[in-house]
Amino acid sequence: MLRRLPIHYLNHLAGRDQALLAPPGTQQLTMRAFWVGSFLSFFLAVGAPYGNMIIRGSYMALDFSTPGAIFLFLVLIGLLNVLFKIAASPLGAVAWALVSCALYGFYYGWLASLDPFAPGFFFATFIVASSLINMLLVSFGRSLVLNRAELILVYVMLLIVSALCTMGLSEQILPMITAVFYFASPENKWREVLFPHFSAREVLVNDGSDSKTFYEGLAPGEAIPYAAWVEPLCWWAVFLLALYVTMVSVAVIVRRQWMERERLPYPITQVGLAMVRGEERGLKINTFFRQPAMWLGFSLPIFFGSLKALHRYDPAFPVFSLTSSIHLVGKQTLELTVSFAMVGFSYFINANIAAGIWFFHLLAKFEKEIFALAGVTSEQKVTFGVADVSLMAYQGVGALLAMVGVGLWVGREHFFNVGKKALGLAPEVEDGDEIMSYRWSFFGAVGGVLVMSCWLWIMGTPLWVAFVFVVLALCIFLGLTRIVAEAGLAAVRAPMTAPDLVILGLGTDLVTRTGVWNLSLAYMWGADVRVFVMATCTNALKLIEEMEPRLRRLVFWAIILALFIGALGAFWMIFHMAYQHGGVNLNGWFFKGAPETAYNTALRNMEPAGVHWPGLGFLSGGALVMGAMMWARQRLPWWPVHPIGFPIGANGMLNFVWFSVFLAWFIKKMIMRFGGVALYRRSQMFFLGLICGQVSCNGIWLVIDYFTGKVGNSIFWA
Repeated sequence: MLRRLPIHYLNHLAGRDQALLAPPGTQQLTMRAFWVGSFLSFFLAVGAPYGNMIIRGSYMALDFSTPGAIFLFLVLIGLLNVLFKIAASPLGAVAWALVSCALYGFYYGWLASLDPFAPGFFFATFIVASSLINMLLVSFGRSLVLNRAELILVYVMLLIVSALCTMGLSEQILPMITAVFYFASPENKWREVLFPHFSAREVLVNDGSDSKTFYEGLAPGEAIPYAAWVEPLCWWAVFLLALYVTMVSVAVIVRRQWMERERLPYPITQVGLAMVRGEERGLKINTFFRQPAMWLGFSLPIFFGSLKALHRYDPAFPVFSLTSSIHLVGKQTLELTVSFAMVGFSYFINANIAAGIWFFHLLAKFEKEIFALAGVTSEQKVTFGVADVSLMAYQGVGALLAMVGVGLWVGREHFFNVGKKALGLAPEVEDGDEIMSYRWSFFGAVGGVLVMSCWLWIMGTPLWVAFVFVVLALCIFLGLTRIVAEAGLAAVRAPMTAPDLVILGLGTDLVTRTGVWNLSLAYMWGADVRVFVMATCTNALKLIEEMEPRLRRLVFWAIILALFIGALGAFWMIFHMAYQHGGVNLNGWFFKGAPETAYNTALRNMEPAGVHWPGLGFLSGGALVMGAMMWARQRLPWWPVHPIGFPIGANGMLNFVWFSVFLAWFIKKMIMRFGGVALYRRSQMFFLGLICGQVSCNGIWLVIDYFTGKVGNSIFWA
């Protein structure tokens, strides 16, 4: 039997692009969108590291929830775009320019010591510059008011920057390439064991004093040793550019399969879509802010979070704990943590998927206890992921890779069409609605893999090991991206990272000691990351369905611009903060904990070891079980749970997430049972309010702490 999509459904997909938020031909993208998007991207890139290193407040770019992007987008649609509308008349434009210039001159003119790295200075300068640009535009009959398509472009850029500015890259890489010199000591034996395996190419930074000034700050009269950074950052720029081009290319290749053929729900994008759809021509206030249910949900995290913040100012304010734990079985406990944002995101997850997430987390607890009772252990130590039971880490990553393999098989028709289109063998395949052609996507992905593999080979890793590692890393990223797109988990980690899988699975004898060292450096982008570009780009591509196809190619250039702004802006801020204040005084985990973990892991893995057959056996077992469950879900109507929770069920990250998923699942079940679909749709605004309230509480108190000088006022973790 010939299997293909029904012709009526294909016609529906072909015409769906015409079902836009505005009549065809009326949407436009102008330079004002790039102006606003570039500044907000830069502000997020410098503000997020400043917030968690100087203010030491809540993280705004830690997970796929992208709180910084949501908060700045709320500021854009609720304040800035309203200001742009008010100033769209000649009188309003002149008034805004005069007031902003006067306040700017008064404040910074009287300020004794101006901090050129303070986010407040950047924001104030943007407001003044925008007022002058707006006055010029108004004189030509235009303004800075952003339409829906332009708002989408700005939000896409913010999503991309969220994956780079803190946990995803920037706060990892600068300490990682310097700390090995600063923290080396006779006790840790790094010089004796690790240093002989350094590449002849300068990919690490040693300014001649073991990077002392980077960690302790510059003494009066000392200059930043820029020359020591040039060659290492150039080498890493080559690798990272290849990595992110590959991630964006893969996101483009899978977009049509996931969105149009498999119809994945993309729950995390719902908050952005709701805000964009609330922007209506002729209205100054976005209709998203006119929803009482949204404000009701918004008020809950604001109330609980503000009490926690005020308690740090004055202990007289009460605090309500949102975390507890209960005993489950044996030595296993269950964490009961309520995150308002996680509840909000999880409310948009398919009920069957949500049930699979919390069910497999509970099942993993029992499996861990059975392993403990049976004495099933492994001498290997997994650094991130399922760190307490390494064999279950192999099991989980095997299931994750099986999920990726099944997904590629299910979408084989589409992926073959992409390949044929790229090679010029299928001109009938349409790719005009993508942000880049299938040819560029295909060769971007293939070329990126080859560049990364050759880069690792040049550094001393065996070529076949480098290639296997890069492919496995991308498969793990793709699997997590699928979980984010389908399950909507805003905080998730791989059960086992690619560096651990290759080094521990294949063994030092095959990987070689130099290979172990090089793959350990990959911890900065492939291990201790809770957000990455492939997943945020995939969510961004969901948003562009609301744009006319003729505008989408501009989004590609916006993504490239955001990649450069995000990386360079965050690097610049972290670089100067370290030399100004001393890295050891900023963030203990990024400047000491994470590098020491990577280097000590490399040291431990230098010991001779062969292939870890028990681990690979559990990997194969996890893959077989996952494959069987995916087959059962497709073939057996009575199959009770979605298997997507199986790869990540044992992951420590789920300890803090599962209860929020369970709460959202339970509430949704009750609403659907007693109120039906109509009540469910009306209730969605309340849960969007939970998300916006939590990220706004984090953002508002960061602003307050910035002006008051309060340090350590972290409120919500995700």
